[in-house]
Amino acid sequence: MKILFFVGKGGVGKSTNSALFAVKIARSGKKVLLNSIDPAHNLRDIFQVSLNPKPRKIMANLAVMETELDQWVKKYLKSTEDDFKAVYKYQEAFNLHKYFRTLKYSPGLEEYAVLLAMVDTVQSNREMDYIIFDTPPTALTLKFMALPSVSLLWLNELIKFRQTILDKKKIITRIKNGKQQAGVETDPILAKIESMVTRYREFDNLLKDRQLTRLFAVVNPDKLSQAETELIYKELKNLGITVSFLILNRYQGEEHILSGLEKKYHDSRVIKLAEQDNEVTGIEMLEAIDLPVEISEI
Repeated sequence: MKILFFVGKGGVGKSTNSALFAVKIARSGKKVLLNSIDPAHNLRDIFQVSLNPKPRKIMANLAVMETELDQWVKKYLKSTEDDFKAVYKYQEAFNLHKYFRTLKYSPGLEEYAVLLAMVDTVQSNREMDYIIFDTPPTALTLKFMALPSVSLLWLNELIKFRQTILDKKKIITRIKNGKQQAGVETDPILAKIESMVTRYREFDNLLKDRQLTRLFAVVNPDKLSQAETELIYKELKNLGITVSFLILNRYQGEEHILSGLEKKYHDSRVIKLAEQDNEVTGIEMLEAIDLPVEISEI
């Protein structure tokens, strides 16, 4: 399975490009799932069909879906609440359950929802040859891609802190019971943290796997989108994530811009997609556009 992400500033044409690549790859005989994890959801307008979180077959070898992030936020909150209740069984006696509602105000929920949706899509559709993601605008995309690396740093420090607490607890138990050794007991909190480390490491490896994952940065000839593309490259490089392709979308013969991008982003393959005379909607219009790269190279 190959995983493709289309990233870039809002309005540069990520949805159109993700749809174009999805249609062309499907026509080549590969099984493709295209998922919009962008709250704006433009794929329904491009394909001119109603879409929802369940994959819908659009044509031979191509299914399309639109993830609702609010549903994933609710799933995460419910899972977190259940974990709290399992670990802190005494919470009912102290009425701690009424404070769980504050979880919904926690920062980072939206980007965590995006990450959960992405991983669930991959794990639930392993029979696909390609899974393509139409991503949210830059800020949210960079946050969810940074989430695994940042969380691993925090969780590893949290393990050290929890282990220190457990060591102190053992000392107190030995003193209290007058025993040289206390019985070994599995700590549910430490076990939960360690399981989270395993999960985040899998997410992180997935994003950084250059054989499995391809990132397509979409940019327009204008200065604003070029400036945002520079930010995307910088932040992703800091995370150890490589941009495989840079698509100069809505190209109208600006050779100086194309050559400038090729020099600046020499580690990526720069390709161009011409400006279309009309708004691209429907499979027939997508099929009429030439793909700027061979499918075997993706």
